[in-house]
Amino acid sequence: MNLIGVVVSLGTLLAVSKCAPMESSDADQDTELLNYESIHGQEMYRFKYETSDGQFREEVGMLVNVGTPEQELMLMGQYGYKNKDGTMVMVMYTSGKKGYRARTVTRNARDADLRMKAFLSLLMG
Repeated sequence: MNLIGVVVSLGTLLAVSKCAPMESSDADQDTELLNYESIHGQEMYRFKYETSDGQFREEVGMLVNVGTPEQELMLMGQYGYKNKDGTMVMVMYTSGKKGYRARTVTRNARDADLRMKAFLSLLMG
């Protein structure tokens, strides 16, 4: 398995383990996978998923400066979930030579559609 495959597998496990625990009354509710996409290239990958209980994750990884001493794997992504009160909790992150950086944002249900704007602001600086 190549480096990108290992990173994707570990990242997916991390996302699932970081999801907010559900209270026992919600544990009996079936959660369905609403959307899943995965793309693997030679020097990049991208995946995303969304579940019926409001969890989501999206990540892009790419090798940069391939074949040079400066070669590195850069990651950027986001994951989140919806609280019982409808509040959306999102964690947006990047990782590369400058280390791991994350930003947590909470939005009430009516502002949840702003998550992409916040994610883009993290990527753009």
